[in-house]
Amino acid sequence: MQIQELFYCAVLIAVFYILVTTVPRRWLDLWENFERGLQALARRKNLSCVAAGLLVLGVRAALLPVWPVPQPSVYDEFSYLLQADTFAHGHLTNPPHPLWRFFESTYILQQPTYASRFPPGPALAMALGQVIFGHPWFGIWLSAGLLAAALCWSLQGWLPPGWALLGTFISINLCLFSYWMNSYWGGAVTALGGALVVGAWVRITRAKQWRYAWHFAIGAVIVVLARPFEGLVLLVPSLVTLGRATRSARVWIPIVLAGVMGASWLAYDNYRITGHPLRLPYRQYYLEYETVPPFWFMPSSSPAPGFAEFDLTSRTFDTYKRARSWRLLVDRPLDWLILLATYLGNLAWLFPPAAFAALVWHSRRTRFAMILALIMGAASLLEVWWYPHYGAPLTAVVLILVTQSLRYLRQWRWGQREIGLFLVRAMSVAILVLMVATEARAIAKHQTANELQAKNRLKKKAEEQLLAMHPGKHVIFVRYTEPGPHSEWVYNPAKIDDAPVIWAHDLGQEENERLRRYYADRSFWLFEPDKSMRIVSY
Repeated sequence: MQIQELFYCAVLIAVFYILVTTVPRRWLDLWENFERGLQALARRKNLSCVAAGLLVLGVRAALLPVWPVPQPSVYDEFSYLLQADTFAHGHLTNPPHPLWRFFESTYILQQPTYASRFPPGPALAMALGQVIFGHPWFGIWLSAGLLAAALCWSLQGWLPPGWALLGTFISINLCLFSYWMNSYWGGAVTALGGALVVGAWVRITRAKQWRYAWHFAIGAVIVVLARPFEGLVLLVPSLVTLGRATRSARVWIPIVLAGVMGASWLAYDNYRITGHPLRLPYRQYYLEYETVPPFWFMPSSSPAPGFAEFDLTSRTFDTYKRARSWRLLVDRPLDWLILLATYLGNLAWLFPPAAFAALVWHSRRTRFAMILALIMGAASLLEVWWYPHYGAPLTAVVLILVTQSLRYLRQWRWGQREIGLFLVRAMSVAILVLMVATEARAIAKHQTANELQAKNRLKKKAEEQLLAMHPGKHVIFVRYTEPGPHSEWVYNPAKIDDAPVIWAHDLGQEENERLRRYYADRSFWLFEPDKSMRIVSY
């Protein structure tokens, strides 16, 4: 798909060149007037940030009639939603259910407490959406809008205003149409924290604007609460260089205060969930269910007790073995290519950085951003898996480097012809046209990401149909013939006993009777998703 888009982009650029050389001069004047308007907007920095955020929020809200609120289907999403529901009810975790074996699910702890295995950052945003708007997705929506505004603000610290606005434009596809907006996997919250750190760092170290220490501190807490390892990969070199630049108390007191409060809250969250302030829920889940560690240099453990309904061992162990071999040097660059395609929306944006990498490296303006990118790239080689949201703390850095390379492209001349200026303009318009056309086509053909998910995205619809036909409270036993994690249906909210429809594993007639006695006031149903999508009486 990306190769096809590159071809279409090249065709559009060629068409634009023909138009530029043939259309009347007054048409070109209209474009230049439009550019001057954008430059005037860019000079109003605060307004530019607000406009970027409102654009993302407004466009996605306007698309809701044709691209509705996404439904979860991946086990990561259900785990985050459990965590968000827990926070929305004012709790950090939930007591284990007396019959918890019926409710085991991928990436969800049942012991010592009923909780998600993930860090709390993304779920806190979803909980805010659930409390304010009644649905956790609106926390994702708000996060994506704030991310667009934060990226604009961050780039303004590194680049001239007009170029910062162009860099923000490049991020629109990520903020609007990627899975960061249209799923529950997270990404926007982490990138928001990273943008605050990167934008504050340059203002403190170069402009000596000490008041931005609070922005740095808040961003640091966000990235650690969202993705601890990758967040620290960004923070450690940033803190080291910040320490070399200034030792002012006005800078370090806010950072230390926020750091202590954030670390204390995270330790307390760990304690409530796992019983140990230094044991992350991620680690607790690994001890109970996983065999493959997150880093390839760590040894695998003996087979975890797990549960047959969604055994991850074979799939994860294959990836683990590849990560411990030379294949990692093939797989990880491909993972980074996917990351860049996700962040930039179109791989055409990668040609300027490839052409002007040496100039970007030697530029004092962007050298530290390049160093951060190289450090994150090296750190990614330690991990067994690498998805685009893993590198989210680096989102602003990627945009800074790409935009700076466009500045060099802008200066390219062929004789008296400003070829570089034309290419920057033509690429921007061509990629915008392709982005709008691609998403419009996906919406028209019902091929948006949420429409192409696994069948369990229909879980909410199945609950609504059951309640409409049979008012009351229900339990649905799920029986698998070929269990697999991507077809898991047994996910429940934080307060399982209060849910109108409860999903439970079929553990056999004798065990099932225990659950029937526990929920004596409920109707019981059987669902065999591998055979039929019908829910029948148990």
